[in-house]
Amino acid sequence: MTRRFRSKRFIPNRTLARKLVVFQLGSEKYAISIERVYRILNNFKLHGVSESGRSLISYNNEIITIIDPSQLLVSSRDDRERQYLIICTLIDGQNFGITVPEIPSVLEVAEDKFGDVPEIYQQGKVSDAIEKAIQLEDSKILFYLNLDKLMKNAIA
Repeated sequence: MTRRFRSKRFIPNRTLARKLVVFQLGSEKYAISIERVYRILNNFKLHGVSESGRSLISYNNEIITIIDPSQLLVSSRDDRERQYLIICTLIDGQNFGITVPEIPSVLEVAEDKFGDVPEIYQQGKVSDAIEKAIQLEDSKILFYLNLDKLMKNAIA
C-alpha cells in the first residue's frame, strides 16, 4: 500500500481556551485572566479611603493599594456594598486590589470568542483598560481588562 492511500487518523482541532475571573459592576460584566489573580477575599478592612476611591489594606505583611473600578469603567456605577476583594498581580509583580459586590466566578472561554473592541466604541470616554470584547453564547458581552492599564488609569 502506498502512502497516498493510507488512512489518516482523525485528529480533532482543539480550540484553545483561557480561564477568566468574572465579576459584575452595575449592568456590565468584566473579566481578568485567572493567572493574574493572587487571592479573593471576603473579609478585609479598607484604610484611608480617598475621594478617588483608592484605599489601602494590609495583607500578609504587605500594604496593598485598592481601587474602585466603577469610577474607571463604563456603565459600572454600582452602589452596592463591596463585599469581595480580588487581589491581582501586575506584570512588574506589584499587587493591587479591586473591590466587587458579589463573589467572582471562574469561566473558561475559547480564544475565538475574544474580539477587538470596535474603534467607534473606543472613541470618547471609554477606558483603554478594556482590551477585548468577549462574545458569550447567550449574546452577552464580557469586557476583558488589561490590569496594568487599569491601574495606570487609577493613579493618573
